Amino acid sequence: MTTRSVITPRNDLLNISKHFKIPHSPGIRANGFIFLSGMISIDPVTGQRKKGTINEEAEQILQNMKHMLESAGSSMEKVVRVLVMITDIEQWAGMNEIYRTYFPHQPPARSAIGVQLNNGMKIEMEATALE
Repeated sequence: MTTRSVITPRNDLLNISKHFKIPHSPGIRANGFIFLSGMISIDPVTGQRKKGTINEEAEQILQNMKHMLESAGSSMEKVVRVLVMITDIEQWAGMNEIYRTYFPHQPPARSAIGVQLNNGMKIEMEATALE
C-alpha cells in the first residue's frame, strides 16, 4: 500500500503554496521518499520573494530546502536528485560555487535546464530525498 502525506515547513512563511495560493504541496512524503516542489528564493522573515543575483537566490533556495527537509525529518545529506532551472546558463559556474557548499561530498544526481521564470526570479530548484 502506498502511503502519502503532505509536508509543510516549520516556518509557515516559507509555505508558498498557502501564501501565494499555488495549487501544489510544498512537499510530499511517499514510500520512504521526500519530494520537494520547485522552490524559488523566499525570505524566511517576510515570506516574500527575495530577488537577487543567481548566487544569492541559489543560497536562499538551498537554505529553504534544508529547512523543508529538516521539517520532514530528513536532511541535505539524504538528497538523491536535484533539478535546477536557471534563467541564464552563463551564471552556471557561480551557482555551482554555492551548490558545492551544500553538497560537498558525493553530491546528488542533478539535471539542469534553461528557463524563463515568473516575477523576475532567476533560479528554481526541486529535490528528491530519502526520509
